[in-house]
Amino acid sequence: MNKLNLIAGLLLAASAATAQAAVIVDRANVPANATVLDFESFDGMVIGSGSLNYNGLLISGNQQFTAGQNIADLGENGVWGAGNHFLSFDHLGSMTLDISFNGQTTKGFAFDYSIYEEDLDGSAFLTARYFDLSNNLIKSTKFIYSPFGATTYDQFQSFGFVSNTANIARVSIVGDGVVLDNLTYTQPVPEPESYAMLLAGLGLMGLVARRRSKRG
Repeated sequence: MNKLNLIAGLLLAASAATAQAAVIVDRANVPANATVLDFESFDGMVIGSGSLNYNGLLISGNQQFTAGQNIADLGENGVWGAGNHFLSFDHLGSMTLDISFNGQTTKGFAFDYSIYEEDLDGSAFLTARYFDLSNNLIKSTKFIYSPFGATTYDQFQSFGFVSNTANIARVSIVGDGVVLDNLTYTQPVPEPESYAMLLAGLGLMGLVARRRSKRG
């Protein structure tokens, strides 16, 4: 995909996060050792109900969506597709997509996206909300931009959030006719309970090993 060079946009944010946290518009700003999911392993998988488990991420929508979509006419935002696979909102009207880390958390999450736009008033928008393990809202961000133009091809904007700690457990994305690609996030961190279970398991293995060595 071609990176958009000029874009008229407005970021509206409401958050209780510290100054270390930041809304980002470039996936390269996700902390190092990031994982990128590009949907190239899917080929038009329609999810009408239920969820998609993709590399540890649980993706679910309140309306139908498609993983591995390969073409999308976005009106005044041009066309996506031709050899590239992505995730698309299939519902005409506002739709919510939830992306959770299955009980784990991450520090940063971002994605490439565009959205269906048939008017020239810049009314197309996308809202992303970030929640912790207790379902508390960490950050709410809304991006409004002018259309790219009906003749543009594979134009996109990157959007995301880096928290001050690894406390992002779920991301909720709301929009109308959204297409997403290159979900980018830092390595998820297990819950403290998971660490406790791991340590207990290692301790038990050590105890068994010591008993075996004594018997030998």
